Amino acid sequence: MKLWLRVGAITTLNVLCFSTVGKAADVANNLRVQSNFSEKNVLNKKIAQKITPLSFNNRFIRRETNTQFANFLPSNAPLVAMLDTSSASWKKAGNFKLFQTVWNGISFLIPPMIKNGYATDIEPWLGEQVAFAFLPNDGSSGVTIQSNFVMLAPVKDEQALQPFLSKLKANGGFNELKYKGMTILETKTGFSKEDSTIPPIPKSPLNKVVKPNIKPNIFTKTSLRAQSGTVIGILPGHFAVASSRKAIEKLIDTNQQKSATLAQNSQFLKTIRQPQTGKPLFSMYQDPTGYFAFIKEAIKDPSNGLPSVNLDSIISPEQFKQYKSIGTFLTLQKEGVRFQVNTYPSPTYNRNNLAANIQTQTILSRMPAATYSAVNGKNLNQRWQTIAKLLSSLPEVKDGLTMFRQFIRGNTGLDFDRDIINWMDGEFAFFMFPTKGGFFKAVNPNLNMGIGLAVETSDRTAAETTLKKLGSVIASVSKGEVQITQKSIKNQPVTSWDVDGDSAKSLLSYSWVDNNTLIVTTGYGAIADLVPQPYVALDKAYNFNTATNSLPNPNTGYFYMNMGSLLSFIYGFVPPQYSNNPYFNMFKQAIGSVYSISATSSSNDEGEQFDFLVVLAPVRK
Repeated sequence: MKLWLRVGAITTLNVLCFSTVGKAADVANNLRVQSNFSEKNVLNKKIAQKITPLSFNNRFIRRETNTQFANFLPSNAPLVAMLDTSSASWKKAGNFKLFQTVWNGISFLIPPMIKNGYATDIEPWLGEQVAFAFLPNDGSSGVTIQSNFVMLAPVKDEQALQPFLSKLKANGGFNELKYKGMTILETKTGFSKEDSTIPPIPKSPLNKVVKPNIKPNIFTKTSLRAQSGTVIGILPGHFAVASSRKAIEKLIDTNQQKSATLAQNSQFLKTIRQPQTGKPLFSMYQDPTGYFAFIKEAIKDPSNGLPSVNLDSIISPEQFKQYKSIGTFLTLQKEGVRFQVNTYPSPTYNRNNLAANIQTQTILSRMPAATYSAVNGKNLNQRWQTIAKLLSSLPEVKDGLTMFRQFIRGNTGLDFDRDIINWMDGEFAFFMFPTKGGFFKAVNPNLNMGIGLAVETSDRTAAETTLKKLGSVIASVSKGEVQITQKSIKNQPVTSWDVDGDSAKSLLSYSWVDNNTLIVTTGYGAIADLVPQPYVALDKAYNFNTATNSLPNPNTGYFYMNMGSLLSFIYGFVPPQYSNNPYFNMFKQAIGSVYSISATSSSNDEGEQFDFLVVLAPVRK
C-alpha cells in the first residue's frame, strides 16, 4: 500500500510538471488551446447554473463527472488527478494492438501476488474512479510530496470492503483510532527491499504467461523492515490513503465543515466536465497559481527528491496568474488515444495575445501525401518574435540568441529579423518528405529524404531580394563552385544552387508556385516532386485526414507525423544483426502499430485547447 502511495504521488507530480510548466511556456509561444465548458455545480444547488449552448465545434457533451470525492478536499487544492478504474474502459484499450503488445511485454514484471491480490481483495469493492490530490499547505509546516498527497477511492460495496479491512488488521502493526467518529488505521510498517518476499522478476519470458506460485493475497505476512508509515481513513463512501494522519484528518475536517470544499468550487466543476471524445481514462484539474506555489515550497525540502532550481528564473509567476485553471484528459476514441489540455484564462488576460485560428489551410496542398512529418501554421515572423522574446528573458539563452543573429549578419550581411523572416507573414509549413533526388541523396544513396519550407508572403519583393542576396553570398563564399541557375520543371520556373553546375548536386532550390507562395527545398531533385504541385497532396491523403478530422477546426495549424512512412525510412539504417533480436522485433511490433501522431491548438473568446492524437492499429481478429 505504501509503495502504491509513493508511486502515485511521484507519478502525478511528474505529469503535472509537464502539464503546468509546459503549458505556461506554451502561453508565451502562442501555442493556444481551446476550452468550451460552461459552469454548472450539481453538488450544490445554490450555485447550480443552466448549461449554455456550446459555441465552438460542440466539443464537449453535457455530462458531469462523478465528483463525490471533492466533498473531502479543500476548495483551494492545487491539483486533483482522477483515474478510471472500471474494467470496461480498459478493455476498450485492449482493442488496440499497441496496448495489447505492451501488456504482453510487461505483464510478467507484475508479481502474481499483486496481480491476483488486486482481483480478490480490492476490485470487489473499488468504485470506478480513484482520485489523487495534493493538499494545500496550511502554513504550519513545510510542503513534502508524501505528506501532502492523498488518495481517495470510492467504495461501491461496503460489505465487500470488510474482508479487505479484516486482512489489514490481521496483518498486524496497525493502530486503530477514531477521529470525529471516523475510523483511522495507522501503521509504521513498510516495504524493505532486502526483506521483501515478492518473487524475483523473470529475465525475459516475452509474451509468455507467468503462472502464479503464490496464494492470491497481497496481505500475506512478510518479514518487512519498518519504514515510514501509511495512514488509512474509512470515510463515508470512500477509502482514503495518505502518509500522515494529519492529511486524513484534514479530509475529515473539510467534509464535516460543509464549507469551502472542492465540490463547491465552480471553476473545478467547469474544468473537469467530460470531453466529447468520451469518458476519460485519466483526467486532471490544476490551479496553476496554487500549484506553482506548491512546487516552489516542495523544492525547498531535499527529502522530496526534486532538483533544486529557481523556478522564477525559468517561468514567471505572472504567466500562471493568466489562467484560472487547467484541465487535462486522456481518452480513447475510435482512431486511438487522445490527449487534451483545456485552459481557462483569467478575466484580466489580454486576448490580443491569442494566436488567430486559420480558417482555410491552403498550405497543406503544397506538401506530398507521403510526407514523413510536418508542422504548419500562420505568420512565422510573429511566432519567431514571440519565442525570441520569451527566450531573451532567460539569461543563459539570451547570449545564444545574440550570437545567432551576429553569425547570420557576419556571414550573409543580412539581418535575420528584418531581412530573412520579416516577410514570412502568411501561412507556412516545414516538412520532411520522401524523395529520390536532392542534396541528401547526393550525400548518401540511402537518404531518400528531402526537407521543405512552404511559405506565403504579402511582400514578394522583399523575399526575392533576400533570396538573391543569399545566392550571391553562397556563390562568392564557394568561389564559383556553386552556380545559381534558372531551370524549368513542367513549365514551372525553378532556381537551383548547383555544385559545379550539376543539378544532381544541387544544394537548394526554390520556386514561386503562385504569386505569393514560395517553395524551398534541399535540392533540385527534391523540388521536382513538389512543383508545380505534388502528385497527391497531403490534404487528400487518407492517413492525414484520419489523423486530423477529429481535431478542432479551424485551428492554429497542425503537427503531423506519418509513422508508417517514417519508420520505413528509419529501418533502412538499422544494422542487419538486429533483425533477429527479439527485443528489437518486439519494439518494431509495438511502434509499428502507431499509424500517425498529430496535434493542434485552437482558441476562441471562451478559452484555449490543445489536442494530441495517436492513431493506433486495431487488434485484428
